[in-house]
Amino acid sequence: MSLGGKFNLILIITFLVGMTAAGWLSYKMLQQNARDEILHTADIIMESALAIRNYTVSQVKPLLVPHMNDVFLPQTVPAYAAMQSITGLRKKYPEYSYKEATLNPTNPVSRATDWETSIVEYFRNNADAKELVGEHETAIGLSLYIARPIQVSNSGCLSCHGESEDAPRAMLAKYGTAGGFGWHLDEIIGAQIVNVPMSVALERA
Repeated sequence: MSLGGKFNLILIITFLVGMTAAGWLSYKMLQQNARDEILHTADIIMESALAIRNYTVSQVKPLLVPHMNDVFLPQTVPAYAAMQSITGLRKKYPEYSYKEATLNPTNPVSRATDWETSIVEYFRNNADAKELVGEHETAIGLSLYIARPIQVSNSGCLSCHGESEDAPRAMLAKYGTAGGFGWHLDEIIGAQIVNVPMSVALERA
C-alpha cells in the first residue's frame, strides 16, 4: 500500500473511532439527562406527599380527632392522605410508584419489604442522612428510587401509635393491636419511597 493509502486508512480509522466515541458520549449524556429528569419528577412527587402529610397533621387531624373514639377517620392519618393524593397524581405519572414503607405499621399494606427494610435501616443507622437515591433489581428489571426517612417528629402521633391502650377505640376496632404501636418520639419508623423503572430513563434517552 502506498504512503498516501496508509495515510487515508489511518484517517478513516481515526474518524470511525471518533464518531463511535462521540456517539457513545452523546448517548450517555442523553441517558444522564433523562435520569435527572426522572429524579426531578420523583422529587416533586416526594415534596407533594410531604406537604400533604404536614397539612394533615396541622390542619385536618386536630378537627377530626375528637370524633375518633366513635368512628375511625383515615383522613386523619398523614400516610393515608399522602397515598390517596399521590394516587391521583399518578394518573399523570403512571410509571412512578409511591409507598410509605414502615417497619411496624398499623395497616399491613404499609409493611416494608426486605428491600424497603434495608432502606429504613440505612436511615436509622445514619441519622444525618436526609435522602437516598439509588437503583435496585425488581421482577421487571432495574428500577431507580429516591427515599427519605419518616421520623416521628410530632408527639401527637403517639396518641395513636404510642401504647395500644391509649389509642382511639375506633382505630383498635378496625386494625386491632397487632401493629403500629410502641413508636417513640424522634424514632425513624419508615421511609417514603418513590420508585420508577430504569426502562423509562432508557426510553427517554
